Amino acid sequence: MHSLGKTLYKLCQWNTCGVLKIPPHINCPVFKQKLSACNFSTEAAQNEEYSILEEVCQGDKEIEHKLKVLMLEVELNRQEGHLVPENHEMKAKHYTELLKLNSRSKRKKYLEFLFKICRKEDNRKRKKEEKALEFQKKKETIPPKNIPFEQFVQTYSLQHNNFFLRIRDKTINNMFNNKLIQAMRFGQKLIIDCGYYNKMTDVENANCAKQIMMLFGDNRLAEDPFDLHLCNFNKNSNLAEMLQKKIDTLYNPEFPINIHEQSYLDLFPKRNLVYLTPHCKEEMQYYDHDALYIIGGIVDKMNQEPLSMAKAKQENLQMMKLPLDKYLLWTGGSGKSLTLNQVLNILIDVKNTGNWEYAFRHVPRRKLMKMEENEIENVRNDLIRQKQKWTPNLENVHRFSFNKGPKEVKKWDNRKKIVSVTSLFRE
Repeated sequence: MHSLGKTLYKLCQWNTCGVLKIPPHINCPVFKQKLSACNFSTEAAQNEEYSILEEVCQGDKEIEHKLKVLMLEVELNRQEGHLVPENHEMKAKHYTELLKLNSRSKRKKYLEFLFKICRKEDNRKRKKEEKALEFQKKKETIPPKNIPFEQFVQTYSLQHNNFFLRIRDKTINNMFNNKLIQAMRFGQKLIIDCGYYNKMTDVENANCAKQIMMLFGDNRLAEDPFDLHLCNFNKNSNLAEMLQKKIDTLYNPEFPINIHEQSYLDLFPKRNLVYLTPHCKEEMQYYDHDALYIIGGIVDKMNQEPLSMAKAKQENLQMMKLPLDKYLLWTGGSGKSLTLNQVLNILIDVKNTGNWEYAFRHVPRRKLMKMEENEIENVRNDLIRQKQKWTPNLENVHRFSFNKGPKEVKKWDNRKKIVSVTSLFRE
């Protein structure tokens, strides 16, 4: 825990309900003001905080001590002006995740993440209320229906005279979902391995859930979508909980996605499975329409270990990676990691066109070097030359010294040398 929090915890006292009391020997008015502001356990919130202590600690005194220091640290960050959610927005699962983080900077980042999530939800509710008020005002301006017919047809709007057919959002969703249902019958399967939820933090799980949601949306917009299969999917995990928040109808039987708690080894033939991992050496040369490609559902911002490659090796599966280095020139500071929806878009384009350069248009431009076409061509040629192995020309092999036979030893003729010198003096 943070040393400042430990010091404050030692100076102050806590009662059974978790209320902070300032000792009488502390006379500094500024310090008292800070600590009074940190007293987040008001009478209205005591029951909620007491339930959080019980749920997180479960009778463990050491965890209870750490949690109280952590609550004080959270309140101090709020008073210092950092982005921290309100007390009523902090739940037991948030404090459980904070206890797992071993540095103050990580806890600050996590609190900032929670703050942005809460404010985003507040903005969504506010916009919804404003939209409802705007619709109500617009509805009041519409003339009543008992007006004369001549006046009714002169009003041009969706509720009056209009030659356009109104297409509702539900109709558009049904159209896209119908494409996915056809893909479930005739399309190629694409597997998302959701078994990495215990290797990720809450922030990474939330990011992964968002990427899966975007992957689903991009897939159903495609002309020839994949048949998506979420394998190793644990419905009690953080990833499943956050994904259900983003897609409310995820578990509905008519929703066009396949969810399996089993492994892909139990569902599909092993000889057709190909695990796409960026850590292996073999690159994809062409797209195989008969293969069952597996994408690891993991966001590894904190953990940089090659988990997908280790899992594929353990299961003895064929591994491949996208030929990114062959077609793209990366900048020095940016990583080569891609999101799940970007990988899906690349696979869709290369499946339809077979052109890797066209498919890699989905890679963010900020990760690539900004060069002109002639410079890019020169760099590519240099890279090709570096990769080429030197092979000698067979026509010129005899010119190299190591291919010639043994040299003949010539005897030195001193008499000829002397004759030639004397002849020069005579002349």
